[in-house]
Amino acid sequence: MALISLDRVRRIGRTIRQSPRTSFLCACKKVEFGLLGKHASPRAYNHPVGIDIELTNICNLQCPWCDTQHYADKEVKKREIPWEIYQQIVPKLKGINRVIFCGGGETLTYKHAPEAVALTKQYVPTVLMHSNGVLLRGERADKLAASGLDGLRISIDGADKETFHQVRGTSLAKIIENMKYFSSRCATPISTVSVISKLNWRSLLMVPDLLRQVENVRQLYFQPVEVGFLGWEGESYHVSGEDLRELRETVLDKCQRYGLETNIGDPDFDPLFFKPFKLCEYPFFGYITLNYEGFVAPCCRLTNVAHMGDLKEQTFEEVWNGEAFTQLRALMLKGDYPSYCHSRCNYRVEMNAQPSSQTPGRLKRPAAAGAGEGLLAIEQLQGA
Repeated sequence: MALISLDRVRRIGRTIRQSPRTSFLCACKKVEFGLLGKHASPRAYNHPVGIDIELTNICNLQCPWCDTQHYADKEVKKREIPWEIYQQIVPKLKGINRVIFCGGGETLTYKHAPEAVALTKQYVPTVLMHSNGVLLRGERADKLAASGLDGLRISIDGADKETFHQVRGTSLAKIIENMKYFSSRCATPISTVSVISKLNWRSLLMVPDLLRQVENVRQLYFQPVEVGFLGWEGESYHVSGEDLRELRETVLDKCQRYGLETNIGDPDFDPLFFKPFKLCEYPFFGYITLNYEGFVAPCCRLTNVAHMGDLKEQTFEEVWNGEAFTQLRALMLKGDYPSYCHSRCNYRVEMNAQPSSQTPGRLKRPAAAGAGEGLLAIEQLQGA
């Protein structure tokens, strides 16, 4: 088995070509980690490779294991970033190699989603979008097809209509029809992502057969369901090793026959499912997240918990190497993770037994603001 997948080689090569300075500085930072360990600098002289952008917190589906069902801040009404504000923020993203529109809401519910893609492409080499595909039709799909989008990823959590509807609550036939329509309008590559669980793994055996009929589908990604952050028992949702082997072998065989790429055969296929990281690298390299209020979070799990700065008011550098980000990095280098990291993903990273007494960028919503107003206060230094 290859030590590294062809897809990964291509992605690394593309990143280096499109953003050689960012790639070089990120490589230097990784060398610094290797040489200095916990004594490495918490300052990031490199830009992050990528940033996730949440244009909205509105979603038209309610998938059972989606983290937004559990992380959503109930004090925030359904809202999106005003188009005129996003237009002011985008130029500050220059120097980042990749943007993915995804996160706490369905991007295509945002009226100006195609325009946001086209504008972002003026400053960022690679612009991608993750969607559930429900609204990928008609004029919206036509505008997205003409936007310059580099890649579209659609969630496919079942290959038969019953399983798909049980998991995603919508029609599989309509999603496939929408994908075919989009493919007819442009050459934008489409990839899919499928969450593996006991509920749907047998249905996923047929995903390559289903998607080979969509012209622009190039890659099929799979990831085991993550329920540790929900406090659920993994045994009730994770597939057995034997079932996973059957899924991998079947999908690999079909993808090879159909000329599709997939990650399911990678030697390090979803290492989060098997072994935690020694260091969370998101605040050093990406993916950090820009949320629908213009605030930057250290990762997608913390968009309503920890905000490192405000791109409506600050430059990217002021946020990226501001007090909150540098303090968080210093804590992580020592393994002294804040309480919000413990509560959201302590199973993914090797952390200290007890949370740090410091919580850089911890979000507070003043009681005086009232429910749904979305007024924020950021505790930049310390807090409980």
